[in-house]
Amino acid sequence: MVRFGSNEAHQIWDGRPNKAARQTVPSRLHAKTAALIDKVLNTATLRDCFSYPPGWRFEERHGRLRGTYQVRFDGQYRLRFQWDPTHGAVGIVVGEFHEKRTDG
Repeated sequence: MVRFGSNEAHQIWDGRPNKAARQTVPSRLHAKTAALIDKVLNTATLRDCFSYPPGWRFEERHGRLRGTYQVRFDGQYRLRFQWDPTHGAVGIVVGEFHEKRTDG
């Protein structure tokens, strides 16, 4: 199962960001981003995600992103992932996402 949906998220979590990772999320946020990724990777069940602190602004996406969950950090940046019942968080990506709202 692929835990990371982008090389940038994996590199930030692994502590070895390249130029693309630094363009995705500013270097000043890499430690915070890595900690969030680590927390999501170590969450036992999807139900546990709903008990994240309110400041994390955890939410399920709707519309074309149905089945995707996100945590907001530092205003415009987000960590997004899908949940697999066997493997936990998968397809983890980070960055700024500016799609049109499709969820009424």
